[in-house]
Parts: sequence; structure tokens; C-alpha cells
Amino acid sequence: MGTPLLAAYLHTAVTVSAVAACYRFAISPTVRAIARRPSRLILIASITPAVPLAFLSSPDPGPFRWFAMVVIALLTWQGATSDYDVTEPIGPQRLDKRLLLVLGAASCFWPPALLAWMGVYCGKLRGWKHHAMMPLRLLKAYLAWFLVATFFETPGSPAALLLVLGCVSLSHYVKPAWSKARLGPRPWSWTWHNRTHYLIASAYSWGWARFLRPETVSRVLRRARGLDRPVNVLAMATEAAGLIAFLDRRLLIAVLAATAVFNVAVALASGILFWENIGTNIALAITVGLLPAAEYDAAFGWPAALLALAVLVLSAADLLWQPWHLGWWDSPFTARVHWQVETVSGEQQGLYNGFMCPYEREFGRVLGYFLTSEPVLHDHLGIVWDRRLRDLIVHADGDQETLRRLKKTYGRVLKDEQQANEHFDFLTRMFSHLNNGVPKGPLPRALRWLKAPGGQLYRWGDLPPYRGDEAVRRITIRYEERCYRTTTGDFVLLADDVLHEIDLVRPKPDHGSTSCAKSSSTAAPTSESC
Repeated sequence: MGTPLLAAYLHTAVTVSAVAACYRFAISPTVRAIARRPSRLILIASITPAVPLAFLSSPDPGPFRWFAMVVIALLTWQGATSDYDVTEPIGPQRLDKRLLLVLGAASCFWPPALLAWMGVYCGKLRGWKHHAMMPLRLLKAYLAWFLVATFFETPGSPAALLLVLGCVSLSHYVKPAWSKARLGPRPWSWTWHNRTHYLIASAYSWGWARFLRPETVSRVLRRARGLDRPVNVLAMATEAAGLIAFLDRRLLIAVLAATAVFNVAVALASGILFWENIGTNIALAITVGLLPAAEYDAAFGWPAALLALAVLVLSAADLLWQPWHLGWWDSPFTARVHWQVETVSGEQQGLYNGFMCPYEREFGRVLGYFLTSEPVLHDHLGIVWDRRLRDLIVHADGDQETLRRLKKTYGRVLKDEQQANEHFDFLTRMFSHLNNGVPKGPLPRALRWLKAPGGQLYRWGDLPPYRGDEAVRRITIRYEERCYRTTTGDFVLLADDVLHEIDLVRPKPDHGSTSCAKSSSTAAPTSESC
């Protein structure tokens, strides 16, 4: 290794360390602090300290400027087109969306404006959720690099930016691989013993792709069960490949492309759509492919790979940023709370999570367990963290008495009267306002197709979906248990109980619900960490 290249590696290592420290101890705490403030204070607290930067020489991020613009555009699209929480005043929410657009445009040309943009997106528009975490962290890292490079410019700075951005992205796959490796007594236990085709069955029971006939899904599952181990190996290899991605530029591009394909496969199998990650990693892979070779040599090779490995290990240990673990055992049994409505014409329709934006994630997951006294065995999509419990559920094969004993032994009762009353109050206020003509979203009805997609695609069920075409006179909340019987390939409904009914005040004359939307502000505040 020549002396110039060794010096470049050293400069890159120093800059990466400075950027990581800036991210961890400056950018993240600041975003958390300002996100809790009113919009006016967000602007004052974030723009005022950044003004002196306008008088300093700005570093050139090269092609990464265009990458950052793509990520900003994706998340701004999501935040600006998401529905209003109609139980809160609409005016301030409309102003926040417009402010997000202005700050997003400013951030494309002046990165310090990202701080205010993140304060509005994460705090005012509830953007800090699982599916947007990775691209948001990339923007945090981009801002941290900009600040470090502005004050402490080094020759290794461009390579350091590539290395940091790549590590932020790939850490969101490396950590889930590590989590899966820790599930069983051996690192390969999950790969060998998880029955991943149960994920397809549970997603179908949960509300994904219910336009398909059960017989069709059963045929798919019979064929898919023989592919469990090869699919598990591919999943682990894709997630863990980030550990060696920086050995070569072409390898990094291939790994980023593989993660995008992996997320597409997850969406098709489970209805969990990480469209933000897909778009971001494709953009990052294209950017890496367009980089000039000499300027970024210090981002590749075994010294860079070792540096990246250190960053990935620290992130997996929650010392830099905190990707989710995402390791579990799939089971074929699901218990879920469902919502349905009766319109003024008497039609029964399903109230699916797609209508409940800006809370579509909460309504698509496990919201509502606080309404039932039934013990809950699992989390979203029937997942459990104990292989023995998974095996007991499989062996029960839908037998209600066996499952009742399992629930009594291993389940948790989450009933909470206070949360239930808050939830009933939220639904009452939401649909009363919709019935009286309050707009559900910022887009007119004819342009609803321009709305950014959601991430939890559980928008099908036994009833046709409610789209806001009529006013609602009654909301019914039900508890259902469903199971995929592995021995027969059948989907069976084991329980269907009414938990609560809400009768709404008759809507005012000549008014109706004018837009399709969804909400659930009774969901607990997010615990997802910056």
C-alpha cells in the first residue's frame, strides 16, 4: 500500500469518526429536542445557529448532493401528502406541510436547513417511524458530514461521506441478521428451523392480498414450505453482506441492489412495504456507480472494510444509531382487532388501516389489544420470540381448546380501560368531523392517487373497504382469531367477537365524509429511538 493511499485511509478514518460523533452527540439530540417544539420555535432553534455557516466555504458533496435531493424528495412527498389528523385543528397541520415543502427545497441547496426540515417532519408530521428511519438517518449523516467538512475539511472527506452513508444504510440489514443469529442456541438455528412460509399465511389472515382465493394461497404455501431453508439462507446472506461490502465498489453496488430486491420480496410475501428503503438504496447504488474512481479509492479495500465493520458493530450495539432487531419465529396463528363501519345507507364496510392515515402503521399492526381481555400470544403477523412456543402453536393446528391453554399459559392480557376510552373518544371525534365535511387530506379527491404509499398493506378483509363515500352512523370493533392449519392447508376463523359499538350522532344535513383517510391518535407515543 503506497504512502499517499495510506494517508488517505487515515484521513478517512479520522473524518468518519468525527462524523459519527457529530451524528451521535449533536445532530440526533438536537432533532429530538426541537421536534417536540412548536413550528415557530423549530425554525428559530434550527436556523439561527446555522446562519454563520452561510459565511463559510461549503464542502462539495459531489454526486451525493443529488442522492440527498432524492431522499429529501421521497420523504417530503410522504410528509406533505399524508392525511390530516381530523381530531386536531387542520390549519396548523396544513401550514406544517407547506413549511415542509419550503424547507425540503431549501435543504436541497443548503444542507443546514435539514435540521429544521427534520424537526418538522419528525415532530409535527409524525415522520419518525420505522419505515422512514433508514433514509432519515442517511440525511442526518449527510448533515453531520457537511458540518464536519465545513469546520475540519480533510482530503479524505468525500470518501468518508460514502463510507458513512453506506454504513448507515447497511446497518439496517446487518443488525437484523445479528438478531436472527441470536434467536436459537446456534447462529444458524433461525436459518435452519424458521418456517418462513408461515409469514405468508399470517399476512393473508391479517389482511394482505385477501383478493386472492384461500385455495390459491394454500397452493402457494404448499410449494413455498419446501423453500424455507434456501430463502432463509438468502435472507441472512443479503442482510449480512454489508459486513464485507466495502472491499470493492462493485460489491457495494451489488449489496445495495440486493437489499432493494430483498425489500420487494418482503412486501410481496408479507404486505410490509419499505418503499422508502427501496428507493433510497437504489438511489445510493446508482450514486456509487457514478462516483469518480480516484477520489473515492479510500472508501474501498480491506482498511475501509475494517473501518466499516467497526461502524456496523457499534451501530448494532446501539452506540451510534439504533436499527431495529427484526428477528423472530413465524407462526400460523393470528389474533387481531378489526374495525368496521355501518354507513347511513346501512351498508357494512371494513375500516382498514389504509383509511386511517396518518396512523395507518398503528392500525395495520397490533393496535386494539387494550380493548380485549383475551390473552395475546404473539406480536404483529403472529410472530413470537420463543421457538418452543412457535412449535406448540403449530402442533395445536387450530384446535381451540389447545390454543386456549397456550394463551392462558404464555399469553398476556393487555386490556386497559383508560386507553379504550381514549380510543372510543378518538374514533367518535374523527368520524363526527368527517361526517360534517372536514377534509381528510391535503389532496383533492381527484388527486388522491398522488398520495405517497403506506407501509402496512393490510387493506382487505371480509367486507368491502370503506373509502369515505358515505357518512358513518356506527363503528363496530371486533376481535378475531384466525389460523392456517398446516395439516390440511385450510384457513379457519376461530373467534369473531364484538368488543364495542360506537353510535355516532346523525350527521348534519347536506354534509358527508368527503375524503378517504384513516387515523388513530390513541396509539402509544413511538418508542423508536433517533
